[in-house]
Amino acid sequence: MSNSISDFVVKDGFFGEAVLINEATPNVPVRGGGRAVKYPLMTENVAMVDIFVSNPRKAGNANVLDKIELGRIMGVPRIQDTTENGRVTGSFVVSAFFADSADSKGQLDLSHFKKSETQIPELRTGNGDVTNIMDFDKTFGELLFINSVPEYFRNPVTNKTTNEVTHYAVTVRSEKKNEIYSVKVLDLESKVKDLPPFTKLKLKDPEARLFRDNSQAENVRVSISMSAQDLIEIKETSKPEAPKAQATETADKSNNKK
Repeated sequence: MSNSISDFVVKDGFFGEAVLINEATPNVPVRGGGRAVKYPLMTENVAMVDIFVSNPRKAGNANVLDKIELGRIMGVPRIQDTTENGRVTGSFVVSAFFADSADSKGQLDLSHFKKSETQIPELRTGNGDVTNIMDFDKTFGELLFINSVPEYFRNPVTNKTTNEVTHYAVTVRSEKKNEIYSVKVLDLESKVKDLPPFTKLKLKDPEARLFRDNSQAENVRVSISMSAQDLIEIKETSKPEAPKAQATETADKSNNKK
């Protein structure tokens, strides 16, 4: 089980309407390799954010104060080190945001710019919390149930476990990521503990944090810690039978009269 994650889909409309506040910069080196066009933007919900477009053919020309229409946006987490006197003293996870495309829709009438009442100065993801940013369904797709294990409360004084179940640790496979993940299920009445293997599931009220995973010294990576109120079974819907053609019914009636 890896719980590793290299990117995630950002919720539709998370940033809202966007306007270019400085000149777009082509051929900017991107951490991890490659280059991209950088668009410094103000959006409805975030006052300042850089959005990158890797494919220069999908990066349209734009002038300052142009309204920018963005394609699907992906968050790409990376590990940021903190240094003091040339020595690494710590690290945290931050995310860069890449759009499939960016197009100018002409000069924006700033008097009609819909700035959100809860607009934040900049997007801070250093604490790893991506609950409000990530589209869980589009990122992970269907989840295949592998197993479920109850986790018990441990008395902090005696350091012994009790008979009190605190949550279920559920192992699933992501259809889109092709990875195995552990999800903490908080609902103690959840039916997930009784489901057969490979049942298709989806998350209910999920929360997630990204963190630096040091479990493999030779391969430091970003992993995700997920919890959910429950994991809900996806019911297969049967296709309705096609109605018989009216012409066939008419022909049958004619034959009966003969």
